[in-house]
Amino acid sequence: MQNKRAEMILAGILLVGILACFIFKPAPTRVAPAIQAQPVEPNITPEQKPEPEPVQQKAKAEPEEPKVEEPKEADEVVQSDASVPAEPVEEPGAEPIVELEPPKDPALALIETVEAPEDKVRVLCNLAGTLAEAGEMDRAAMILDHAKVIIETLKTDAERAPALTHLVGALIKIGQADEAKNILKSALAAVSAIENTEEKVAVLADITGAMKEVGDSAQAKEVLAQSLVLARQIQKQSQAVLNQSLKLADQLADNAEKAEALKAIALAMAQPGDPRQAEDAFVQALTFATQIPEPDKKAAALEDVASAFTRSEPGTAFAQLQFSIGWMYYEGKNLPRDPALAARWYRKAAEHGHPQAQVNLGVMYTEGQGVPSNNAEAFNLFSQAAEQGHAEGQTALGMMLALGQTGDPDFIQATKWFTLAASAGDDSAKQAQAELSKKMTPSQVAEGQKLAQAWADSQKVEE
Repeated sequence: MQNKRAEMILAGILLVGILACFIFKPAPTRVAPAIQAQPVEPNITPEQKPEPEPVQQKAKAEPEEPKVEEPKEADEVVQSDASVPAEPVEEPGAEPIVELEPPKDPALALIETVEAPEDKVRVLCNLAGTLAEAGEMDRAAMILDHAKVIIETLKTDAERAPALTHLVGALIKIGQADEAKNILKSALAAVSAIENTEEKVAVLADITGAMKEVGDSAQAKEVLAQSLVLARQIQKQSQAVLNQSLKLADQLADNAEKAEALKAIALAMAQPGDPRQAEDAFVQALTFATQIPEPDKKAAALEDVASAFTRSEPGTAFAQLQFSIGWMYYEGKNLPRDPALAARWYRKAAEHGHPQAQVNLGVMYTEGQGVPSNNAEAFNLFSQAAEQGHAEGQTALGMMLALGQTGDPDFIQATKWFTLAASAGDDSAKQAQAELSKKMTPSQVAEGQKLAQAWADSQKVEE
């Protein structure tokens, strides 16, 4: 409402000025307004309009009482330098002349209170997006023009990249997708020049969010490429720091402190770093823990490292370490003997494909150590190890088949696995096959050996 009133006032002032020009036709000099109690618009027809007198003559004329009907005698002309406009002369008792300024957008006036230029850009872009969603496209475009001006003043890439990203999102909302794509190119160029890793990660995250709206496959590939490069840089930096930490941990005199430090390093490595390095760090932590002289402290340290390893959820790369912890619990070496905990660690390694863990856990199922006796589960574990070419697993599976521990005895299948294990150098398999052959016909033995050869050939094809 205030904007409309201001516009009406300005329009009135302009109208009066135009009429005055047509009526008075003044010289380039400025004329001081006469004192008027109540301004009345002159009502003069073209026939009544007086001929204007030269400026020099008017300057010499005696001033008369101003009359609305005769404008030429109303005011005294004030001569001034044409190059320097004279200020209007204010008569005593006259109201001061007030120059009206164009009304400002209240939102822009509020945003002026934001100090940081990059923050202003963000607020302006968010405001433009909101206006666009409300259907005020012209006002949104005007707001974005202000944002673009501010962006031009930003000096560093770290400031420009996020600001450009905010601009991209706002341009998309007002329907300027093509310009948004061009701006995004500039943002990507700015990102590549950012040296600070944290700033680069934050900006790439913003750009990734904007990519959903842009929908440009080529630019998405470029963002992905920069993200992967950044990920490798971060990984290298973290690995360098962790390697330095390993060297520092090795300088600790107390084995308990070494074990604790190595455990922490291993946990850090288990997240984004090299799994093999993390496993080595855990092994070192266990090694130093075993060298703690006090039995109680040693057991507590080993259990602490083992628990930390469990929390790290390391995956297949740590299967050997999981097996080692299971073995220590089973044998009571450096850790208190605990078949149940041994079975738990063996299972972790077995699930990650560790063949020896599969065999050891299978034996525990056949004997009921740490787990309920279960021949079917043992058969399944032995089969997994045997299919990986593990000779001990093949022998164990052949024994179960020969003895019929999960059903009827199957001498031919048992011969297949005994033959394969024996060819790998397993002495137990050779002895078992020699005893089993006494109960088989030559054709049965030949069939079992044929199956063994077929299995071996299939492994060569897969390789």
